[in-house]
Amino acid sequence: MSKDYYSALGVKKGASKAEIKKAFRDKAKKHHPDKGGDEAEFKKINEAYETLSDDKKKAHYDQFGSAGPGAGGFGGGGAGGYSTGGFSASDFGGFEDIFSSFFGGGGGGGRQSARSNRGADLEVDVEISFEEMMNGCEKSFTSKNYEPCSKCDGAGGEGKKKCADCGGQGAVQKQFQTPFGNMAQSVTCPKCAGTGEGFDKLCGKCHGEGREEKKNKITINIPSGVDSGETLRVRDRGEAGMRGGSRGDLFVNISVKHSGEFHRRGVDLITELEISPFDAMMGGKFSVKTFWGDVDLKIPENTRDGKVFRIAKKGVKRGHQVGDHLVKIEYKMPKKISSKLKELLEKAKSLSS
Repeated sequence: MSKDYYSALGVKKGASKAEIKKAFRDKAKKHHPDKGGDEAEFKKINEAYETLSDDKKKAHYDQFGSAGPGAGGFGGGGAGGYSTGGFSASDFGGFEDIFSSFFGGGGGGGRQSARSNRGADLEVDVEISFEEMMNGCEKSFTSKNYEPCSKCDGAGGEGKKKCADCGGQGAVQKQFQTPFGNMAQSVTCPKCAGTGEGFDKLCGKCHGEGREEKKNKITINIPSGVDSGETLRVRDRGEAGMRGGSRGDLFVNISVKHSGEFHRRGVDLITELEISPFDAMMGGKFSVKTFWGDVDLKIPENTRDGKVFRIAKKGVKRGHQVGDHLVKIEYKMPKKISSKLKELLEKAKSLSS
C-alpha cells in the first residue's frame, strides 16, 4: 500500500521545499524520542521528508507512490538505497541544521554556559492609533510565560554537585534512528540542561529547572514615529532561562491605524488645501491644520493647481528627525457660474489677453 508522505508532514502536494522543510522541523521537534515523542511517528516523518526533500525521489513518488516500481530506492539498503554505516552529520547536507536544532549542534557536547540555557523570545502584535504614533505611548498586556522560580530564586536547588548522568560534562551520548540507519550523537544532558551540575536537594517548586510559569503584566514604551510593519526588540523582556540562564527578548510587531486627516510619507505628513481658482490667482493667507496646531500659510499669486508647499518641522518626530508638513493645493471649482460672474470673467479674459 502506498504511503501518503504529504499527509505525514501535513503539507499539500504542491508545497515548496521551504514549506516541506519547515513542516518536517515542526513535527520532528514534537515527535523526537529524546524529546518524549513517539518514535514510530518520528520514523514516519523522517521517511516522508527523505523522499519529498529530494527532487528525483519526489518526482518518482508523485508518479508511482511509495509502493511503485523501484520503491526500494526510498529505503535504506537494496538497489539504489543508502548504506547505513560510516555517516556523520555533515554527510546529510540539508539534514545537518535540522539535527543541530534537535541535539544542540555537532559531536563533542561539553558543558553548556548559562547562555545556552537562554529563555525563549516572546512576540506580541500591538496596534496603536495615529495619535499614539505621533506622540509615543505606553502599552501593557498580560502574558503567561516563564519567570525565575520564586522559591529558589532561579537556582534550581541546594547543594551543587556534579551531575550524575553526564559526569559533569553537560552532554551524553544518544542513539537514534534515521533513514540512513542508527547514529550516535552527543546531546545536551536532559537532567542538568547542559550545566554539568546537579543538586543535593532539588527545588520542590520548579523541580530543578530554576523557573516557573506565571501570568504577569508586561508594560512597554513605544517611541514616537514608529511605522506599521516595524518590529521593536526589547532586550531581556522575554522568558527567563533555565537555572539562571539569560532572559530572551520581546519582539513587538507594530500596526498603526490610518488617520482620517493626515497621510504619512516617511517622516513627512501630507494634507490637501482646497481653494478657488480666484483665490489662487489673487494669493493670500490661508489657515492650514497640522497635527501640532493651525498654521497660516501664505499662497502667492497665480498658484497652480497641484502645487505643494512645505511647512517646516510640523511632521513626524522620530528619534532626532522631525519631518515637515506638506500642503498640496487643490482647486475647488464653483458649482454654478452666474450670468454676472460670466460677464466679469469675460472682462478679465479680455484684459489678460
